[in-house]
Amino acid sequence: MVGSVRFDPLSRRDFGLLRSWLSAPHVREWWRGAEPTADLVEQEYGPSVDGVDPARCFVINVAGERVGMVQCYRMADEPEWDALVGIPAAAGVDYLIGMPGRCGLGIGSSAIGAFTGLVFGLYDDVEAIVAVPQADNQASRRALERAGFELVEERDLESDDPSDAGVSAIYEFRR
Repeated sequence: MVGSVRFDPLSRRDFGLLRSWLSAPHVREWWRGAEPTADLVEQEYGPSVDGVDPARCFVINVAGERVGMVQCYRMADEPEWDALVGIPAAAGVDYLIGMPGRCGLGIGSSAIGAFTGLVFGLYDDVEAIVAVPQADNQASRRALERAGFELVEERDLESDDPSDAGVSAIYEFRR
């Protein structure tokens, strides 16, 4: 059984831990792209920490242990991605369990399920929450389904992001 789940706003003091999570083989398999150097983590997540980027990033804390990261954003704030995914009035979420020993224990589904309430609280104008893992990422898909997300469709999204290469599974959770 998963302990209590808390979401702590990501801060720069978390960047070293976040970098180690992004470098872990089980994460790199799906969060593709350049090697997550300290500079790259700052470039990618610093604007969110500073409130310049509208994405909101949080550390997943389970029973006092920091185990992963989750972020959310209004899909409308990313117009190209919003158009590709095609679900109106939605917020997007991305997540990872960075600690290899914490994968497969139900933490992902518990955290995602708990996070839906926080997302709807942050964005009262959205009607759905969207997650778009790779179709082959069975662990992520199971976590979403256990958290109450429903598969909308599988299709190739023509994105410049290496993490989106190939067929994606588009999931939604309605308000």
